[in-house]
Amino acid sequence: MNLERLRELWNERSARERAILAGGCAAVALVALYLFLWQPGLAASRQLSATLPKLRAQVELMRTQQAEIATLRKSVGAGAQGGDLRVLLQSSGSRAPFAKSVRIDATSGERVTLAVNAADFDDWLRWVAEAQRETGARLEKCRIGALDAPGMVRAEATFVALATAAKR
Repeated sequence: MNLERLRELWNERSARERAILAGGCAAVALVALYLFLWQPGLAASRQLSATLPKLRAQVELMRTQQAEIATLRKSVGAGAQGGDLRVLLQSSGSRAPFAKSVRIDATSGERVTLAVNAADFDDWLRWVAEAQRETGARLEKCRIGALDAPGMVRAEATFVALATAAKR
């Protein structure tokens, strides 16, 4: 249908029919606007309202973690500058559950090899994580061998100061 044909149809109708057709078109237009614009907007608003508190909580968690990271970096930097890596590892190793079986050899002030004859594997892992945090050193390489007793291991590890590790 073209525009001229529609005008003819409109002019052929009585005033009452025109009012009913105009009202029907207006009602269809309002329903279409509601279904295609208003309702999706409300659904998106509800979804954003539900998501926003979660996002705010995540931002707050990130801020807390950022402050913790800054604190840890300062403490690691202080630990790394606090003295000879061998001395720092000896101090940490003396507090370990397997302290009696620890042997430490320093190849330089920035690289230390540590050997443990017998240690519980879980204790070894905890101590390595704690030693890295305390001394500001990084575990460069580690060789672990199982002993006859269940859960017991022999370990040889090389630690390197973070400043040396960062140069690599």
